Amino acid sequence: MTKNIEFIIVVGIDMIKLGVRGSVDSANHILIKIDDLTLMTTENLFLAGEEYRIKTGKNLVQLLNSLSKDHEISVKSNVADEIENVLSLKNNEIKKYVK
Repeated sequence: MTKNIEFIIVVGIDMIKLGVRGSVDSANHILIKIDDLTLMTTENLFLAGEEYRIKTGKNLVQLLNSLSKDHEISVKSNVADEIENVLSLKNNEIKKYVK
């Protein structure tokens, strides 16, 4: 019998930053940089389809809201605009972290 246990340990994080990877024409991936660790969405957002982008947007907002309780999150204005546009976020959920 196999048991899967999931947990998150967050210790000593200085800064969480968001970024976009792609070309001038499209954003392909969302990047989350936590100090020296960079996480990236697995699917190409340009090719993944609207349903995937909406789900990714909701998950990203939940993650940031949770992390922001104990950590500073920094997003540039143009990056926040691009992420909200690509992930169909309508309520400035990312822009509230613009520094």
